Amino acid sequence: MQKLDIYKLESLRPIVLAPVREKLLAGGYTAFPSAALDFPDDGIDFLRLLVKDPVTTFPGRISGESLKDIGILTDDWCLIQKGIEARPNDLVAAIIEDQFFIKRFRPKYHENNVLRELKLQSANPEYSDFDITEQTEFMLWGVVTWTFRNWRKL
Repeated sequence: MQKLDIYKLESLRPIVLAPVREKLLAGGYTAFPSAALDFPDDGIDFLRLLVKDPVTTFPGRISGESLKDIGILTDDWCLIQKGIEARPNDLVAAIIEDQFFIKRFRPKYHENNVLRELKLQSANPEYSDFDITEQTEFMLWGVVTWTFRNWRKL
């Protein structure tokens, strides 16, 4: 079972941080970084980067392991934007039988672009997918635009 708790954005004040100027390599050794790193001249407003529409964007806290094979784990955070169209393979927040879930959006279409079937897919073989039918109590609530993990508790 996977659960999603939804919150409201508390503040719209900018969160501006100075970026690291060097590329952050994920493997191997390289030369010394540039001395210019000590003097960054631009900043990044994280709120503006992450949230395109504050009125329709909501943070959510994920619990459950149904998406672990794509790196989304219990206690990860996500941003969900309502009012944008889900595309194939997007992560979506959906209400199924009165519970929130995060799943991969997997539609299949007829040749004339009419929806033939809809599956909300897990990314862990221990969890079932949801096959959405006309009888399913279902609402596509929003599209997940970002996920976050706290690597070190401070």
